[in-house]
Amino acid sequence: MKTLIWIPVVFLMSFSCMDSEDVNNSDLGQLELLEKEIIALSESVPCTNSTEWKFTPMGSKSCGGPLRYIAFHQSVEKRFLELVDQYTFQQQEYNRRNNAISDCMLVGAPRAVTCEGGKPIFVY
Repeated sequence: MKTLIWIPVVFLMSFSCMDSEDVNNSDLGQLELLEKEIIALSESVPCTNSTEWKFTPMGSKSCGGPLRYIAFHQSVEKRFLELVDQYTFQQQEYNRRNNAISDCMLVGAPRAVTCEGGKPIFVY
């Protein structure tokens, strides 16, 4: 009889774990979609004049600092920075909720952006 009492408990616990895993996968999926949107916006303008290009940190390592830097054309600046801020915030929240671990290496900021083959290239 005692064994029968544990069956519903184990059953409910297994579903609660699945829900948590589904939420984590959903969060990662949202981050991936947002990252694709940011990259598409970054690539939507060909790089022909490097003075029209800027860069910003993007993402968040679990121990602090950005994951990377990304270039953008000034014509898409407002929308671009909104998306990058949203992505960085969501990644910070994901890291916090999941006790994420990262390499903690500092990502150096580029000094400038140049244009090569219609694409922005960082100068370090």
